[in-house]
Amino acid sequence: MKKRIAILGTIIFLVGLVLALSFGLYNLSAVTNILVWAIAGMGMVLLIGVSGQLSLGHAAFVAIGAYSTAMVGTHLGSSMPLLVLSVLIGFGVSLVFALLIGLPALRLKGYYLAIATIAFGVGMQQVLNGTDALGGAMGLQISPIFDLSSLRDVYTFLVVLASFLLFYGLGIVIMKSPFGVKFRMIRDSEVAARSYGTNLTKNKLLVFVISSFYCSFAGSLYTMSQGLVKSDLFGLNAAINLLLIIIIGGAIMLEGALIGSVVIIGLPIILADAPGGSLSLVNGILLIIFVLLLPKGIAFELWVIWHQRLQKPYTAIVRFFYSLMPAFGKKVEVAPGTKMFYVEKGQGKPLIYIHGNFASRLWFKEVMNVPGYRAIAPDLVNFGRSSRIADSDIDTYADHLAAFIDELGAGPCYIVGQSLGGAVAMSLALRYPAKVSRMVLLDSSPVEGVRVPDEFLPIVDAIKDEYNKLKFSMNRIMGTRSGDLKLAAKFTKEAMLMNKASFIGNAKALDKFNYSSKASSNKVPTLVINGALDPVVTVPMAQATAKALNAECKIVDHVGHALNIEDPALFVRMVTEFDTE
Repeated sequence: MKKRIAILGTIIFLVGLVLALSFGLYNLSAVTNILVWAIAGMGMVLLIGVSGQLSLGHAAFVAIGAYSTAMVGTHLGSSMPLLVLSVLIGFGVSLVFALLIGLPALRLKGYYLAIATIAFGVGMQQVLNGTDALGGAMGLQISPIFDLSSLRDVYTFLVVLASFLLFYGLGIVIMKSPFGVKFRMIRDSEVAARSYGTNLTKNKLLVFVISSFYCSFAGSLYTMSQGLVKSDLFGLNAAINLLLIIIIGGAIMLEGALIGSVVIIGLPIILADAPGGSLSLVNGILLIIFVLLLPKGIAFELWVIWHQRLQKPYTAIVRFFYSLMPAFGKKVEVAPGTKMFYVEKGQGKPLIYIHGNFASRLWFKEVMNVPGYRAIAPDLVNFGRSSRIADSDIDTYADHLAAFIDELGAGPCYIVGQSLGGAVAMSLALRYPAKVSRMVLLDSSPVEGVRVPDEFLPIVDAIKDEYNKLKFSMNRIMGTRSGDLKLAAKFTKEAMLMNKASFIGNAKALDKFNYSSKASSNKVPTLVINGALDPVVTVPMAQATAKALNAECKIVDHVGHALNIEDPALFVRMVTEFDTE
């Protein structure tokens, strides 16, 4: 989420900067106005796109926020503390009206709800227009927020931009929360939502109130940025514009509110010198085009293009530039023309870490400091910075690892194999027992391998060219560390260095791997460690592997598929304690 907010904020800031430098500060004020209405549009996305409640009266909540700020500014002043107070007053008044209108109106659905909210919007405009204390038809005006002459527009833009990003982030949190799930259930099927125990009235009212807060805050920002409010700015035309914003931009994505606002709020600037009626004509044409050709809006279509058309070239670019980055370590030749890359740390007994699929030596970076051991973490062939070979086969990987041990003079050694690396460790221990003194299998592939259905192979193959899907896979196997976005990005880029043929090749290798008949001959002291939260290797699978290998089995309750990154200290303790038993 932080990355999305940062990227969007940077883009908007750069656009505003370019416009200000190229065409003057007036254009920066226009960008500010676009952001204001985009905030109101995000409220409509939550109400209409996420929860399916059609309202044409939310321009009235924009008016409530605008007039609350204008009244405070007119009578008390326009200092920042007072303006914050005005925003809170706007929220309070909006809450009252949202409850008064929402409780009866939300018993309606579809067009009936739209008609009821139109009545509220039109009624609010008439009240504002006919109340002298609120300025009547002439409206109200307040002093600028920042009395800094030419810099006023810049500071106003920055305040509105920060506010937009804050409400954008809040919208993401709401959509991903249990409330967001309930809102979508109500949108898709009220009958199904009710059958799951969702309180329809409560959740409809909740999203109605939330959207009113968005619109009220947008109204307050409008007054702060424009300085003047009039009732005709928040009438039926404003309500229609809010609807057009999410229809054109996209009603199911928060980004759609910004895109729609750029189009709808930006058009009057572009058509400023056009004949009268041009704006209404263009709006009508756009509405027809988007309803017929892009019913889900621009944001959704861009999302589709990004995931279906641009992921492959983007992934190729990231892979290329990441491959050029220097890696600090050593290489050793394990076969003619074939080298394995590795890092090592410490002195003492050789301790070799064998990584899993989609992984590399980096998965053991946090557990390299093991007192009394020479910790060695290689990249298997076909992975990371090691050479590529034609085969993707568990025994072949073990053969190259055996040669690697010989070249380093590290045998017999203590080996730790994780996931696919566990299968490689079993192959090495059972076929080259003299090279292995002790073995730990960490969330290892089962001794009978992993059955991979044929229909799953195209999905595996697609991962190699789609950064987002590969990152999702990384998050899944990172267990309780999945929230570490920097680490996930690093692991994902490292996974992209894999031999492309090995994405499917390794899946087939694990499917073919089966050491059930050989396991009983295991003479190497073995410990099987498995995370109770592991979504890939279950506890019964780990226990079955331990039984087949005559091994000890330990289950760690608080971790998933990667104890070495989820709890490095515990990993080191368990590995060293097993060596003293």
